[in-house]
Amino acid sequence: MGTIGVGVVGCGFVGLGAHVSSFAKIDGSRLAAVADPDPKRLGKAADKYRPQAAYQDYQELVADPNVQAVVVALPTPLHAPVAMAAIEAGKHVLCEMPLAANMEQADRMIAAAEKKGVVLMPSLTFRFTPNYVRVKNSIAAGEVGAVTTVLYREFISASDLAMQWPPGSWMWDRSSSGGPLFTLSVWSIDMFRWLMGCEITEVCGAANYTTLDQFGGTTGYDASAVVKFANGVVGCLQYSGTVTPSASTSYLEVIGSSTNVVKATGNETVTRYAPDPRITEWYVKERGARQWGHYQQDEHFIECLLAGRDASITPEDGRKAMEIALKIA
Repeated sequence: MGTIGVGVVGCGFVGLGAHVSSFAKIDGSRLAAVADPDPKRLGKAADKYRPQAAYQDYQELVADPNVQAVVVALPTPLHAPVAMAAIEAGKHVLCEMPLAANMEQADRMIAAAEKKGVVLMPSLTFRFTPNYVRVKNSIAAGEVGAVTTVLYREFISASDLAMQWPPGSWMWDRSSSGGPLFTLSVWSIDMFRWLMGCEITEVCGAANYTTLDQFGGTTGYDASAVVKFANGVVGCLQYSGTVTPSASTSYLEVIGSSTNVVKATGNETVTRYAPDPRITEWYVKERGARQWGHYQQDEHFIECLLAGRDASITPEDGRKAMEIALKIA
């Protein structure tokens, strides 16, 4: 197979800006089709990236013989039915996270993909985000010694969340989607497992939810969790979706036995604190779909399909991230 025909289901913020734009450019991929029930979103994707076909019904995309791999970039409650349709049609699947709204649906997806012999790869882009990759390499190079603790903080402004998911959106219905904390925490949880190369064996988390009337009744969330890895290392996770825009931040810190510290801020910089030189900083920000690793992840997906080898991200990685997120949320 010289190229992989890719069909992207969902032409919203992530589907269009991250996946459609990437698969239209990646060597070895061919943008075979896009699908979205909204004619405006569909038309925008078709006009800009010129796929071979555009459908309002995802079932038509799944049935398209030019499509060998399906990207599911839809609201979480729709992940399972669309992914299952693609798997049953014998298509490989790259699915946005969380894999599904609950563990039962995720388990059915994983079992179906294994039975059909197709790839089901969760979209866990933090493994490809440039500054997190730099931190991973720092750990591997022994720059912090043996890791003693890892910390991550992610504060997203309530107004930004309300802009992306207006009141009444699927995101705010915790019974059908799992809610914003579950939805948004899976990437950092997976990043912890990936950075450490070790399983999380203990989780102690607590969450608080607040109805934000000033944003039409969206849900603010605040949560903290302490985790312990199988090797004894402890980690801390802190999330908030209640803050004002000026307080928005994300950063990762890794502390090690050398007493050195490596810190990644946003998706832009990596800083190492050491005796000499005391502070070293790298600017690693990428543009477009590369800034949070979507392009690199999608490229990896295509390379693995063409080579017939397993992807570095497995369905079990997606499942474990969901399982831990639910213990916090």
